[in-house]
Amino acid sequence: MKYRTRRTALIILAALASLATVSCSEKNDEPDEPVVRELRFLQAFPDGAEHDPFAPPQPTLHDVLERIWEATDDARVKGLLVRVGPLQGSWGSVGDLVEALGEFREDNRPVHCHFETADNVGYLLLASSCDRISMSPAGTLDLIGPAAVMIYARALLEKVGVEAEIIHMGRYKGAGDMFIRNDMPPEAKQSMDAILDDLQGALLSATQLRTDGDLGRAKALIDQGPYGSDAAINAGLVDAVGFLRESREEIKTAAGVENIRRTRMLPKQEQLTLGQFLGLLSGEREKPKSSGERVALVFVNGNITDGESDARGNAVAGPFVRAMERLENDENVKAVVMRINSPGGSALASDRMWEAARNLADRKPLIASVGDMAASGGYYIASAAGEILAHPNSLVGSIGVVGGKFNVAKLAEDIGINTFILQRGKRAAWSTPVRALNPSERKAFETLLRDTYDRFISRVAAGREMETAAVLAAAEGRVMTAQDGKALGLIDEMAGLSEALHKARAAAGLGPEVPVELWPAPKGMLDAINELLSGNGEDDARTLQRLWLRQHPLATTLPLAAWAETLRVLAEEQVALIPPYLFTVR
Repeated sequence: MKYRTRRTALIILAALASLATVSCSEKNDEPDEPVVRELRFLQAFPDGAEHDPFAPPQPTLHDVLERIWEATDDARVKGLLVRVGPLQGSWGSVGDLVEALGEFREDNRPVHCHFETADNVGYLLLASSCDRISMSPAGTLDLIGPAAVMIYARALLEKVGVEAEIIHMGRYKGAGDMFIRNDMPPEAKQSMDAILDDLQGALLSATQLRTDGDLGRAKALIDQGPYGSDAAINAGLVDAVGFLRESREEIKTAAGVENIRRTRMLPKQEQLTLGQFLGLLSGEREKPKSSGERVALVFVNGNITDGESDARGNAVAGPFVRAMERLENDENVKAVVMRINSPGGSALASDRMWEAARNLADRKPLIASVGDMAASGGYYIASAAGEILAHPNSLVGSIGVVGGKFNVAKLAEDIGINTFILQRGKRAAWSTPVRALNPSERKAFETLLRDTYDRFISRVAAGREMETAAVLAAAEGRVMTAQDGKALGLIDEMAGLSEALHKARAAAGLGPEVPVELWPAPKGMLDAINELLSGNGEDDARTLQRLWLRQHPLATTLPLAAWAETLRVLAEEQVALIPPYLFTVR
């Protein structure tokens, strides 16, 4: 496999060799005259700064924020035209877009928005940030309110001969309930009802901006969705129905300019020089070095896993710990922002990452910024920061532990497999999947989970400087919106990434012009090819599995990738810090 990978990389290099003499300089085509910038928010953006150079290009949330910040700082940009699409479940991170567009509008520069199809989160952005909203004649406005579908599959597992043995620490920690129950427990319904109430409240507040503050009218409009263009304009949810060409003319008139320019959402791509090409062939790759006073922005995205090599889409303990140690010891890094968008994962990895973050926080300002979610292991790491910022609809908490295994003994028997267990040691075979836990093993496992839970509580208490009793009041595995978390002391302020960077600079005594170092650094094609050649990249099989699950037809309505990752963590480590239930709210 490794030889095939290396051969593939060499073929790619050969194809790129024809570009090796291309100059790295680019013509600056930025206009000097006043312009309107056109931005595209056509899908939910992944958090972080990493791109897959071999996949169709897709901007990250950080890329999009950078484009808005650049427009805000450019006096030549007199207005924005924002094209909006379905933003799916990005209830928390949409607040970063609202925050950034609000900063642009502070100078009384107009922001017009146009969409073909928009959903709940898309309309939250439209109503909160746009001076004018237009939609295409054949467009759809899917303003219907949030919903969550909870699935319980114990009966299915029993039919195929599988028994899930899952133990929770925390009354609300129901991550394994889908495998061990056929109905929704009252604790899960209570938590989900609270989350849905908060999300509905946010959508109502945004819709009220279109109803002159009439709450009853806003509720009725949501209940009457979805909308075609005629119904949407008659309801006052949009200002105009027309094509994109007409929206472009409207914003030029409102901004008083003659030109509108479409903004490239992705960073400029690096170009391959002859020296870089030869360096790759020789196995050398010069790493860019940051210098001068700066702040660092560290992304913690995806499932938290233990290991020592990078894995795109996951937060891996080893690379994170090494990065935090480097930033801690770099005297020119004056402050650090951790951007967290993670449901948790490995208990061991979470504790390693907490310790690295805590050590850094003892020496320089460390601020945590929550995207859509910092739950369970994600919140575990966030609690090491001196301050935690989140948007009201970000999901936080889930301070609890889950562990267990799957017993496939009946399935094995039904399909003709006979198993024989030989062991030395009273509990040597406790994790085997072909028999159930005995009472002694279950008691020992519960003790292991209790120790992990107590450690979780103590880490949060130390990081948040809270009494243990106060942490316990917010714990029991309950996931909540950040606005509820703030009332319990889990969150310091309702704010996004822009404000977190501002606070970091201010805490370090730095001005707004000070640059930001990103980690993990954006990787271009050269980096990806170098990883293929060196054999240091992520596991190919896991990458293909993750991509397949994301492209599966059911992935639009069910969190298939999250379920698969939960099973993997439980199989490999038995003890996990993951949310109490796996769901998608749209």
